[in-house]
Amino acid sequence: SSGINAEYGDRCLKACNNWDIYSGNKHTKRELVSLKELSLRVLSQNVDSMYHVGNLTAAVLEPAFLQCNAEQLNLLEYRNTHLKGTMETYWKKLVESEFKSKALIGDSWKTMYWDLVIERKEKLKRLTNSISNAKLEKERADSAVKHIVVGGEGGKSRGVKRPAPTGSIASSKSGTLMKRVLQSSSKWRR
Repeated sequence: SSGINAEYGDRCLKACNNWDIYSGNKHTKRELVSLKELSLRVLSQNVDSMYHVGNLTAAVLEPAFLQCNAEQLNLLEYRNTHLKGTMETYWKKLVESEFKSKALIGDSWKTMYWDLVIERKEKLKRLTNSISNAKLEKERADSAVKHIVVGGEGGKSRGVKRPAPTGSIASSKSGTLMKRVLQSSSKWRR
């Protein structure tokens, strides 16, 4: 059995010598990233977890604030009262990106943003209501029975098929047949 293991080991050594083993790119230069850059990268990836930023200014936290949506910005302003006056540039960027608006309407970009959000919701609500009303009107028009006189003297219209009224007997022949069936079934019940 030792001969088999030795033979297997020799084959393995020969195969390993013939293969090139890849261990990564040897020509890359590793860059040292500053602690500030690392912390800002982590902050921008975890904006939802930010609660209190301490005495840091908005200018220092700008990369993280640029990643925030409106709810996150609002929450950060609420939690960090010293940031309230300095966040207007980020609200302006939100308004410009979401609503393509360039001019300030009102007293601040924050109030303009929330006013535009409310206006957008109202437009959407009006649009959905008008679509549902139009659909309802179409369904009513389609379900209504229309009487069309093709020709003749006010009698039966020729060539026009009318739907049978719901819950009634469609024609006189089938009506007499139904009466007979009902009478015969009532005889058997007695």
